[in-house]
Formats: sequence, structure tokens, C-alpha cells
Amino acid sequence: MADNNGVPVEADNRKAAEQQAAEIIRSPAGLEIAKTFALGVAPVDAAMVYSIEDRQRVLAQVSFALDNFYVHLPRKKSIYGFDAVRALALLRLRVETLTDGEFHESLVEILARVRDRHVMFFGRAPYGFSAVLPLTIETCWDNSNKLHVVTKIDAGANLKALSVGARVSHWNGIPIDRYVRLNANLFDGGNEAASVARSLAFLTHRPLTQFGPPLEEWVDLRFLDKNGAIAEERFAWTGFDTATLPSAPALGRNLTGFGGDVLLMDLQKARRVRSAPQTFDALQPLQHAAPPLGVPVILGRGANGVFDYGTLTTHDGTFAYLRFWSFSANNVDDLVDALAPVLGTLPQNGLVFDMRGNTGGYIAAGERLLQLFTAGPIVPARFQFRITDATRAMAEASDEFARWRPSFVEAFGTGEEYTRGIPIEGDDADYNKVGRKYAGPVVLISDALAFSTADIFAGGFIDNGIGKVICTDANMAAAGGNNWGWDVVRLFNPDFRVDGKFKGDFNSGKLSKQVMDAFNAAGISLSNEATLSAGRPQYDGTVWSIQDGALSHLVRDVPWMSADLEVYLAKSPAGLADLPTGIYLSLTMRRALRVKANEGRVLEDVGIVPDIVYHMTLRDVLDKNQDLLERAGKELVGAAVV
Repeated sequence: MADNNGVPVEADNRKAAEQQAAEIIRSPAGLEIAKTFALGVAPVDAAMVYSIEDRQRVLAQVSFALDNFYVHLPRKKSIYGFDAVRALALLRLRVETLTDGEFHESLVEILARVRDRHVMFFGRAPYGFSAVLPLTIETCWDNSNKLHVVTKIDAGANLKALSVGARVSHWNGIPIDRYVRLNANLFDGGNEAASVARSLAFLTHRPLTQFGPPLEEWVDLRFLDKNGAIAEERFAWTGFDTATLPSAPALGRNLTGFGGDVLLMDLQKARRVRSAPQTFDALQPLQHAAPPLGVPVILGRGANGVFDYGTLTTHDGTFAYLRFWSFSANNVDDLVDALAPVLGTLPQNGLVFDMRGNTGGYIAAGERLLQLFTAGPIVPARFQFRITDATRAMAEASDEFARWRPSFVEAFGTGEEYTRGIPIEGDDADYNKVGRKYAGPVVLISDALAFSTADIFAGGFIDNGIGKVICTDANMAAAGGNNWGWDVVRLFNPDFRVDGKFKGDFNSGKLSKQVMDAFNAAGISLSNEATLSAGRPQYDGTVWSIQDGALSHLVRDVPWMSADLEVYLAKSPAGLADLPTGIYLSLTMRRALRVKANEGRVLEDVGIVPDIVYHMTLRDVLDKNQDLLERAGKELVGAAVV
């Protein structure tokens, strides 16, 4: 196929990509925040991306994780009629016959059919981090007509006809609404609203580590231009990398209390780079001119950029405004400590808590914010483990889960499938230590992208009767659980322990006879050729590596976890192993139960029932959500204070 000048389209596409190769993107203050590169132009190493050995280990560990630890496995099989563990076993039978792309895509498809965004697999991406088109498309409504509108165009993009406000009708010849719904099958939302919202969010931003390179090298869009005429334009995918910025999530000590979406965090970061690079610098000075009604005035930023705060003036008055981008925190009280002093400086007649697109974070830190907005005692969500031999052994091995141990014992005796529900961290009193700090009514705004800790926060907002919820979709992400990376699962599942008194032997750099005897007592013989590496920091502790021929064992000293030393064998008798380098897996370890009027209700898949389902307008997506925030102001007028 050739263009109107007779130049092959493929060559034209590659030439355009080459021109964008290795371009550094900087913030206004000069901070390097990203780079672009030509996608697929540079030659890729001919060696396999996934060796057969790596494929077998990945499939074995993913299958083990789902079968032994994944809390929603029975529920998902019942709801969706799909057995992921069986599908993985079948994939293992043909693993040697697949290309790298086929192996990766098969695994991603199986995990997507689990329908849990917490079950994430990121593989190796030889071309780079992500692929992007230089535009963002969002949906809105014009009366009863659903529109797909171009809302952002990257700075410096050289476009022929497309401009902000263009109404897209077709994507590569397919009606765009149909394409978005077809594309939603690749995503793992727990309900239709979440899958469709996620499909649209990642329409022009494809994570290569999850999906591999886009199937199409270019995209043809048909749209109505600013003059109302039908136009078409072609766009080439470009490589995009934000590796110079801090990786997400920054968990701190929050290894087991996380509830968030790593892909959405990366998307949020990429959108900031592409459309608002100034936000990586110091907060910009306020403009002297008053903004239009319904546009917030941002006065400051809290908790290292987790939230913005300011005022919002609508036709119904001036209110307080909070925009929470995530619930990320290093310590459980960080968010409360950052927000509580701010609330007294804001208007007290009503507050809009906007968390659309919130990527989640530290579950207990997010839940402890609820106390700031009500005089009544907060009851936090309850969390349950699934009962398996592996989860029970883990609970017995670490005091981190001591509160769940009695119900493991009881459940084994009664045949229960889950432990009893317990707050994920601390007890109910810990969620009420600070108390109310905002006197006025509060309205919460969310959408189907807001995820995990955001779902739990919204459930708590409703269950504790704080105020009304406005949702711009029919539901939220409905991700009700606590997700761990596989490295964290492995951390809390050592193969055996040795006495902490041997720490001095490990610090000496040599394997003493006492250490060799301790390994022998555990049934593991170390040869005389075994060597010990120097200790290095890890998990607020120290890790050493024992190399014994082809086998590499790890020994960890993690004081906050145990007074003993934890040993992790290269070939674990329990069946656990580290994943190959460059592979990431996470899964839901504990599920969230709602409280009070919704006591015992599972949040996963079901989600919340908002008070108001709001359809975004054209003015919303193009002019800073003015109609949406005007509606929020009206809900605050005369609202009851709880």
C-alpha cells in the first residue's frame, strides 16, 4: 500500500518514527522526565525473550500463586465460568512450540479472563516501556448522544487536521464505540464499566510490558474537524519511556497493605509528562485573574503530590476542593497528618472530594482519612484470607498475620473457605484517633478508573454515612482487595529459619560450621564449595546469597518481621520460586468486606451503588469539568452534616 505520493505507507511510518527517536522530554525547569524512541526500528537481540526454562518457571509460579494464595479464585470461577489454573496447565503442554509473542499474549489473555485488575503480569519488552499516540480521547454526552472527543494533543505534535475538540467516529475503519468495547476484552475489569473505562484510558497508551507492541503499526482516525467537516489522519505509534522518574508504587514499609494499580500509576505519570510537564516542578504561582465558575483554584499540594487542595466557586457558593490522585504513603498516618491541618484553612460550608482516576495505594492510610469528615466513629473494612495450606503456613510463619491465626485454626476445623474479617492494620480505634477536622458536608466524586484503595475508601464513605457519591460511570472499578507482588509473597514464605544468633557469622562473610550444621538440621546440605556473598540492604534489613554450585540460596535478616534469619532455597520444597529477571506478577491476597448497613458484602466485582450517575458533558472534557463541579456544588447546598 502507498500514500498519495507513491511512497509505501510502511516506509513513511518508519521514517516518521525515526524522526522522533531518542527525543528527551523536559519539564519547564529543565528536569528530564521522559524520552521518546522509534518503536521497533532498532534491531532486537536475536536471542529468545523467554527461554523455555523461563517460560516453565513463570507458568509454574503463576499457577501456584493462583491455586494456593489467590483469594478470589473460587468466586471468579463461579462468576465467569473460567478455570485459569487449568488453562495455565494446558499452556504448559505447548510452551515449547510458541513464539515469544504467542507465549506472552497467551499468558496475558488467560490472566485477563480472571477479571481481576490486581492479577497483573508484566513481561519483558525488548522494544521499550510503552507505545503512544500523540493524543488523548475521552467520552462525553451531548443529550443522549455519546461522543468520543480528542481532549489533549501532545506539545510539539505535527498534525495536519486533528485538533482538540475533534469528534472521532472511526478507529481503523471500525466505529470507535465498537472498537473500545472490543478492546475492553483485553482488560481485566471486574465489571463492564471498569473494562470499558480502562479500554478507553489505554486506547492511545499501550504498556509494552503487558501487551507487547501494538498489532497495528499505525492508526487511521476518522473525525469531524473544528469546522464540522469529515477528515481522516494517520498516526504512527511511538515508543515512550518515563524511566527517569521514580517507579510506582513507592511502598515504603507498606509491603502487605497495598491496594493499587501499577499500570494506572504509569499512565497517570505519562499523561502528566505529555500534557502537564509543569507539574513536575514547583507548584506554579496562582493567576491573578479569577477562573471561570466551576474551575478550582489550587492553593497547595500535599503528601508529596498525592493530593491538591483549594477552593471551588460555583453558582451556589464557594466550597473547599480536594483532588486525590492516589492514596500513596510511606507510613499509615502520613495522609491524615498531611490533610488534617489543611482542612481548617478551607471554606467550611461544603467540600468536594474528587478522586476520579485515583490509582489506589496504602489501604489503611486511605481509610484513616474518613474520620476527618464525620463526628461518628469510623468502622473500617474487614479483610479475609482464603483458607489453604499455603496461607495457613504463611500466617504461622510471621507475626505480621498473628490476628488471623485463630480463625485459620477454626476454619480448618469447620470447613470454612475464608478467615474471619479483620481490619487490614490495627483495630477500629486506630481509625478514629484524630477525629473530625472538617465541619461541613462532603460530596465524593469518582469514576470507573478509581481503583482498589479508592474502591475501599468509597465503600467506607457510603457505609459510614459521610455523604453523597457522584460517579461519572455506572460503577467504580470494583476491585475490593489487597494486592501483593510475588516478591512480597516469597518474602513471607521462607523455607525454614535459623537462629538469629548466627547473624554475626553471616556478617563475617564466611559460612561457619554452626551455619552449616543449622542447614543440615533443616535437611539441606551445603557443600564445602559453597560461598557467601557480602550482605546488602533489602526490606529494611539485610540479605545474603549462598552460592553452592548452580544453586543460589538467600538468607534474610528482617528484624521487623522476625528475630530469626529467614532462608529461601533455590529449589523450595513448597514449590515457590523467584520469578526470572524482568518479570512481575501480583495477585489479590486478601479480600475486602464492607461494614455497617452493608456488613459482610464483598466489594470485588460488585463495587458500589452511587447516589448519582453523572454523564460528562462536552464542556466537562474540554473545559476543566465545569458542569460536573457545578453539579457537585448543588449537592452540597442544604446537605446534611453527619
